[in-house]
Order: sequence, then structure tokens, then C-alpha cells
Amino acid sequence: MMNDKAAKSAYWDDWQQEALAAGVSAPLAALGVELMRTHRKNRWPKDFLGRESDGPVMIEMCLEDEAETELFFIENLYPYDAALIEKTRRRLCLH
Repeated sequence: MMNDKAAKSAYWDDWQQEALAAGVSAPLAALGVELMRTHRKNRWPKDFLGRESDGPVMIEMCLEDEAETELFFIENLYPYDAALIEKTRRRLCLH
């Protein structure tokens, strides 16, 4: 028998479906899910992006400027990985 927590989908799964339905690319939506999961797992402070209530803003960011949002998500997920951040910046032509 599943408990209620297991039966309910995680908010980031719901967010991903909403993001995809709104037109966010699948890779960027997956990165957004990773950001939300990491936020929850690490119990980041409320002023960090990635809470359930941030979902609509995150979708807006993704639709407004996909490249800048991808870089922002990477910077938040991997703040100490300078090589990854630089590689992402170059790949997205955000020098």
C-alpha cells in the first residue's frame, strides 16, 4: 500500500508538465526540475529560486530568454564549477 506522499507527484513534476505545455524546451524544463529538486533537497533559503511558488516565474524566465535562463540555472546548480559555467556561456554565445 502506497502512502499519500508516494501517491502524490512531486511539484517539480507538475511544473515540468506545465512548462512543456507552455512551450519551454524539454532540456530547459529538465534543468528547471533539477533546480527545484536541488532546492528542496538542500533546503536552500527562501530567497533562492526553485521553490514551488517560483514555478510561474521560472516558466516566464524560460520563455523570455532561454539561453540566459539556462545559464542562470547552471550557475545556481553548480556555482563552483567554473569550467561548466564557462562552457555553457560559450555554447550559448553569452560571453
